[in-house]
Amino acid sequence: MSDQPHSAEFFGEQRDFWWNRDFLALMAARWRLHEASALADIGCGVGHWSRLLYPHLRPGAMLAGVDRERRWVAEARENFQRTFPAIPPELISFQQGDALQLPLPDASFDVVTCQTVLMHLAQPMDGLREMLRILRPGGLLICVEPNNFWNYLAYTSLTETEPVEILVNRFEFWLRQHRGRIATGRGNHSIGELLPGYFAELGLRDIVTHQNDRPASLFPPYASPDQKALLEQGRQWQNSATGPWNKAELLELCRRGGGTDEFFEKMFADLVAKYHAEQRAVTDGTYHAAGGSINYLISARKP
Repeated sequence: MSDQPHSAEFFGEQRDFWWNRDFLALMAARWRLHEASALADIGCGVGHWSRLLYPHLRPGAMLAGVDRERRWVAEARENFQRTFPAIPPELISFQQGDALQLPLPDASFDVVTCQTVLMHLAQPMDGLREMLRILRPGGLLICVEPNNFWNYLAYTSLTETEPVEILVNRFEFWLRQHRGRIATGRGNHSIGELLPGYFAELGLRDIVTHQNDRPASLFPPYASPDQKALLEQGRQWQNSATGPWNKAELLELCRRGGGTDEFFEKMFADLVAKYHAEQRAVTDGTYHAAGGSINYLISARKP
């Protein structure tokens, strides 16, 4: 396991390209964020999501960010002050805290939101209940969570020539990782598919589901800033054996998901071969993929 703070390997430059700004402006209008005077960002990390949403709130709105990592809390505060130097500091707070025991008072916020946080919780319903606790009656809950299966199985320029058996084995490999992750209490990385149902179970009203409209496309000459960041992030993960390349963690998850060591070794070798084939194709200028992914924005109001 990595000794870095939680999510450190996922806070690279590529995260700055997750959203189209005009899409977020549309979502802000649909959510009526201009009416909100207080927003809480749970699992705020270094403040990527907070900084995108804050300009859409009512002028003079309060923002509270909470994250379990002290380092991220400090960086989120610095990043926000750098981005919005004119905002009075008394309106903004970032503090360390647990998503299952938020250091925030009951019924204090018009909007409570999280981005890729519930996917890491062993008990996501408990996290949702805690977010609802701090939300005012009639307030808006916004959760942004993925179905990460699609990221592993997406079609590329190399896929159409690969044997069906290999593609099926890759699906099994990532399915066993998924099952193992849930079994070890590390969350559900496809929880976005379940959230509308969870919201209904909690008795929320006006449940609406949207999808992020920005795929992570790659095509020659790979020259745009977002494509450069995406390729560099993949290389960093592979070179440092972090993120999706933590072999010891993948082996543990595969075992807990019912896979054998023999199956794991076979598929990890395939994973390495697939990566190098993609890198050669990028070097040759022949690799391309629309990069479709599934990232849901699920919103609802507290009764």
